[in-house]
Amino acid sequence: TMPYLYHSGQYHPGMFTLETTRSATGVMAALANLLLLGKEGFRTLIGHAVEMAEVLRELIAARPELSTLNDQNYGPVTLFRAYPPGVETFRIHDRERTDPTFTAELLRHNDLNRRIYQRVSAAAYGGQGVAIGFTDNYAYSAAGEPICALKSYVLSPFATEEQMHAVVDHVLAALAAERGDGLLASEPL
Repeated sequence: TMPYLYHSGQYHPGMFTLETTRSATGVMAALANLLLLGKEGFRTLIGHAVEMAEVLRELIAARPELSTLNDQNYGPVTLFRAYPPGVETFRIHDRERTDPTFTAELLRHNDLNRRIYQRVSAAAYGGQGVAIGFTDNYAYSAAGEPICALKSYVLSPFATEEQMHAVVDHVLAALAAERGDGLLASEPL
């Protein structure tokens, strides 16, 4: 018996199947890939996704207006932020997280990153850009304010270094458009 699953009613498919509250499609897809590719093939695909994420992190680190938030994460997800000119991006994370007097700046930076995401996303939906994600609360500041972030999640085994460059280029173009200076992303800001 499973009283924690079956509180009422007469239909209890979990008594004779693997059905619970979630679909098994993800598990079955992973199993199918593992059976098709083998352990080494599956590891190769995961390794490629992680390698492309590392390429993106290196590109972000090379730009003074961008900063990686989850630099200790070695998976395929990269969380990062864009900042206006003059911001010391190497130290800004600590101040945004720990300094309650920095809340106004944090909120301005959140708004800037939200607008950048909207620009990049609109271009992608129009077939003119790259798809990135956005999180409203990567972490919380000492004042309790959410810290938002742009997000790249490398999913495709066909992802290339050129596409990682395109992510940075589109984010920088959106930042330039927000600044209103018309600089291309490939030009130094």
